[in-house]
Amino acid sequence: MTSTYQAWLNKDREWISAYCSRTRKSSLTKVVPLTLLLTALVLGGMGLLNGGGVSGLVTGVIGGLVFGLVICGIYLAILMPSLSPARYTQKLEQSVRELSMDETERELLGTEMLAALEDDKGVVSYQMTGPNSKGTPARVILTPHYILQEGSTPYAVLIRLSDIAEIRTGSERKIATTHGGSSKTHHYFTLYSIGFYRKDRFERGLEGNDLPDSAMGFFQEELRNDVVKRMRDGGLRVTSAE
Repeated sequence: MTSTYQAWLNKDREWISAYCSRTRKSSLTKVVPLTLLLTALVLGGMGLLNGGGVSGLVTGVIGGLVFGLVICGIYLAILMPSLSPARYTQKLEQSVRELSMDETERELLGTEMLAALEDDKGVVSYQMTGPNSKGTPARVILTPHYILQEGSTPYAVLIRLSDIAEIRTGSERKIATTHGGSSKTHHYFTLYSIGFYRKDRFERGLEGNDLPDSAMGFFQEELRNDVVKRMRDGGLRVTSAE
């Protein structure tokens, strides 16, 4: 019989599998054909312009297709493993292991997560749209004893509310760099956060003004505020450091 915890992991895998499937399909039906077409046209055109005539054109097209296949092979070899749903599930399980849960608590976690997903009132779903993001699906799930953010960076942030002494909102100006060919572009943006401060932080030598033990980040202030509102509606006290 499948445990409640495993049933939740399976349901979560179904959620991210839809994104992985769409991305793989888009790569195979759009990126690969366009790459092959572009390399064939470029090298074929070079063969024609260099005085090779029809023979040079044909040779260039064939060479372009071969070159394109090599590029696509490397691209797919990197992309496909990263789009494995099991890889995302492993990251989610890692966030659970970091809280040192026993089997009983894992079952409680699974039960609450499944209930929240079924009810949907405790779920804030969105799409990553900031610098270096790829439109991946993301969401925050709020339950009576836990808060989970998944789809962001790091992929999964799991909070056990009984560990937390204080929750604060904040914001920080950041810079991200994107690369395109031989050029790079710097993007300046504001990251809006929810920081979680554990009860044992002073025992671990941390001060109240130090960085939070865990944090959830958002590119949109309105999105962060929506999550905070739902946390407050659920009885949590959230203060502002902004």
